[in-house]
Amino acid sequence: MSSPWNADRDAGVVGTVGGDEFAGLLRELKERSGLSYGVLAKRLHVSTSTLHRYVNGDAVPTDYAPVERLARACGATPEELVELRRQ
Repeated sequence: MSSPWNADRDAGVVGTVGGDEFAGLLRELKERSGLSYGVLAKRLHVSTSTLHRYVNGDAVPTDYAPVERLARACGATPEELVELRRQ
């Protein structure tokens, strides 16, 4: 399966194809953290709308760094970080 981080897009996000599982992992981490979109967005230096699109599966970052920052801010385990990287 190809990685969404290999996409060549100027906007920094790509639409998802089969990204439901990826978005589900992000959503689970976000909900488990108990943090609002606004708080997480400020911590990650992204817009609330961008963060919302990632978690809802409407967009996937072209780079892994924002995903890792989100996961770490939400208290992801090392296993969850590996799983997100595989997606």
